[in-house]
Amino acid sequence: MPEPKLAALIMLGPDSQARGGIASVLRVWHEAGLWEGRPVVHLPTYVDGTPAAKFGALLWTLARFVVLLATGQVAAVHAHSASNASFRRKSLFLALARLAGKPYVFHLHGGAFDRYYAGASALERRWVGHTIRGAEVVFVLSDNWAAWLRQTIRHPDVRVLPNPVVPPSLPAGVVRESHTLLFLGRLEEEKGVFVLVKALARLAGHYPALRVVFAGEGDMDALRSAAATAGVLERIELPGWVAGEAKAGLLARAGIFVLPSRFEGLPMALLEAQAAGLPVVATRVGGIPQVVTDGENGMLADPDDVASLVEALAPVLADAGHACQMGAIGRERVLAGYGVDRVRGLLDAAWRRLDAVRGLRRG
Repeated sequence: MPEPKLAALIMLGPDSQARGGIASVLRVWHEAGLWEGRPVVHLPTYVDGTPAAKFGALLWTLARFVVLLATGQVAAVHAHSASNASFRRKSLFLALARLAGKPYVFHLHGGAFDRYYAGASALERRWVGHTIRGAEVVFVLSDNWAAWLRQTIRHPDVRVLPNPVVPPSLPAGVVRESHTLLFLGRLEEEKGVFVLVKALARLAGHYPALRVVFAGEGDMDALRSAAATAGVLERIELPGWVAGEAKAGLLARAGIFVLPSRFEGLPMALLEAQAAGLPVVATRVGGIPQVVTDGENGMLADPDDVASLVEALAPVLADAGHACQMGAIGRERVLAGYGVDRVRGLLDAAWRRLDAVRGLRRG
């Protein structure tokens, strides 16, 4: 994206080619043209790679930001943040923005920010509160996160901004496999992948064709070991991280999308699965209950509870016709409630507020 000569809205977030939820959101924003007509500079605060590469990229981006501030090319800032290191990186940039008198939006994506905050030192909690309260507008992904921020951080303007969904282009000729479960995300305990392996073992005797595709990066060896111990190693697939046509192929093939996480914001993978017409079985965490209505467009389970996950999966596996109906309802709802036009309107309103604040400060 070429750097404009006029003052721009600085978009702080991961590199556009990075892996992860925030990068996925930013790619959709860009592809949908959500900032058309407005000068925007995307400064990547994170890149995939070695620790040295990540640190070097951060220093380079920080230097660019300082130069843009010093030369009057920053109108305002929109910072996309998760927890821990993601927040700490963004807080450095936002401190500089405050010193320069530039208004900013703080956009919280992470589903574990309350845990990060609770586990932080008293000094860091004060820094978190100071950083977030310095924002003109705070965006979150769900109503429960808005309530938490209003109560804990006490920011006066917290708004729910859903992640935008674009209907995926699924390949033709791929036959849906009603007993193939698809997981998309990090292969780690917090995402519930080991709970899913145990649930697979309990259900395998009832469904000979049952299998799970675990698509993502993480501890594949531990997952293979858990599957072998449970006697279901031959029933799992580990394609690694998938994107583009590879991801579309998995969405077209799978019969059910499963996300048994311990915590979430509003995961893009779940919204993409719904837009692809898949019924969803997920946990009652974060913003998931806002988009998955138990028994209508999917089923909900309790986190870290194998029996609850088995109970949620069983009726979807048992009735392929009902599962198909769930998927159709989910697709209709997610495209109606999380379409690009709705997100564009909410973003424009926040960015106009930044423009107004900037005008008052200049005046």
